[in-house]
Amino acid sequence: MAENTQAGSIAQKVQPTSVSRYETIRVQILRPVEYPIWKVKMTMFLEATDPKYLDRINDGPHMPTKLSPVVAGQEQKTVPKEKKDMTPEDISSIAKDAKVRHLLQSALDNVMSNRVIGCKTAKEIWDALEVRCQGTSAIKKNRKTILTQEYEHFASRSDETLTDTYDKFCKLLNDLSMVDKEYDIEESNLKFLLSLPERWDLKATTIRDNYDLAETDLDEIYGLLKTHELEI
Repeated sequence: MAENTQAGSIAQKVQPTSVSRYETIRVQILRPVEYPIWKVKMTMFLEATDPKYLDRINDGPHMPTKLSPVVAGQEQKTVPKEKKDMTPEDISSIAKDAKVRHLLQSALDNVMSNRVIGCKTAKEIWDALEVRCQGTSAIKKNRKTILTQEYEHFASRSDETLTDTYDKFCKLLNDLSMVDKEYDIEESNLKFLLSLPERWDLKATTIRDNYDLAETDLDEIYGLLKTHELEI
């Protein structure tokens, strides 16, 4: 009986600790040319793993604070906590920055990792990747101008299929979103319909007349066009 009790005690000690299922998922390796979509996926991954991870990305490491001791004639102010004054919650929150740094480094190959190896916080790594892959604010502003002009002159080419044009337009909208340029749904839907070759004029007109473009997804419009294409 004693042996069984001892065996049970040992088994209990070696049981694995609980690990978030998100933390067991391998993060996607960053390729600089695919940075915009990687950024979106990584943001979603961090938020799903722990919503507070995004705080470390946006605000930097958590720094526990407390009010300074009361001193006659002096106003109390907020000061950093000493380690001995930190609560378990403080320590856990501080550790989140190290966890985010680990996740970000896990998404980098050796070349990219060496470029941010000197960064001390998750925010520093995130900001450095943004600059290295997207460029400075001036470069991003220039990219925004180029993408806006591309949108304004968007048109289907004669050698493109309907799907080719749709995929190209969706990518352009996504690229514009990455540089904080958004178009309302009605405008972008109309832009897509007007960009199609002349053979689509009748069907495009039918869609404009029978559907509220402000309430219809671009995917649905593509589906209507694709169905028409298959029918004919």
